Amino acid sequence: MKLYSKLEEVFDKKIPQILTIGNFDGVHLGHLFVLQRVQAIAKQSDAEITVLTFSNHPSEVLRPQDPAKLLCTLPHKIKLLESNHVNHLFLIPFTNYLAKHSAASFVERIRQFIPFSHLILGHDATLGRDRQGNRLVMQSLAEMWGFEVHYLDEYRYEGLAVSSTSIRKLVQEGDLKKVHALLGRPYSIYSTISSGLGKGRQMGYPTANIEVQNLCLPPFGVYAVEIKKGQEILPGIANLGFAPTIRQDNIPLLEVHILTGQTEFSEDPIEVIFQHYIRPEKKFENIEQLRSQIRQDIELVKADQNKIQTLDF
Repeated sequence: MKLYSKLEEVFDKKIPQILTIGNFDGVHLGHLFVLQRVQAIAKQSDAEITVLTFSNHPSEVLRPQDPAKLLCTLPHKIKLLESNHVNHLFLIPFTNYLAKHSAASFVERIRQFIPFSHLILGHDATLGRDRQGNRLVMQSLAEMWGFEVHYLDEYRYEGLAVSSTSIRKLVQEGDLKKVHALLGRPYSIYSTISSGLGKGRQMGYPTANIEVQNLCLPPFGVYAVEIKKGQEILPGIANLGFAPTIRQDNIPLLEVHILTGQTEFSEDPIEVIFQHYIRPEKKFENIEQLRSQIRQDIELVKADQNKIQTLDF
């Protein structure tokens, strides 16, 4: 997959493109439904697949006082789109200047740089200033400029509409089972590791720390997790929250401890896959109480893993 940070980057205009445009936050089942249609048309047309999305969520510009909490980090979105056979990914910043474009000027600008024959959109997609680029407008532009535009039906799973908004609500409620169903994969956080205070290592439980303040998060607390590190998948335990016993900055953090004792991490991102909730976050009177509780939490997670392995056997 080729990655572009602006429309003006060099692009082979001789190869026809099937284009889709959207936020693709979470790359959930609804998005996969769109990508599957794009793939089918590309195969029929001997064309390549191009996705145009944004490096920041439009809500950061359109309603900066209340931006959307994201279902995945930017590197995670890129990784998920790449795994779905996208040939070209345009990852452009959503700016106030871009927000002022009409649907016609936005599409015309795209056509200058991307030779698309088909534009595939979700059922409720609108383009341009004040969401003026509705189906009627887009169909008119398609007829005028000689491309095909296709709007797909709303994707539903067991009667529930699949959208980033509905999934965010389920994540915040802690319904990880239903989140898994609507994402088409377990809820996870994929990111690079940030430096911490080293308190976990001092207590005998070293952690990898991941910043999460812009993400849509499940309820704070302790979780059984798996850590995907390169090709390895390792068992772990994680605390999501403020770690109030040892920190006072009130900035949420994901602290992950690998149960197999491996503590070395490269600069590459890791993926923390949430398995199940163990207990709420708690402030302890002292470090010794915290250490004792961590020991109990680890024993509980290991016991659960042994049960699962026995059932698998």
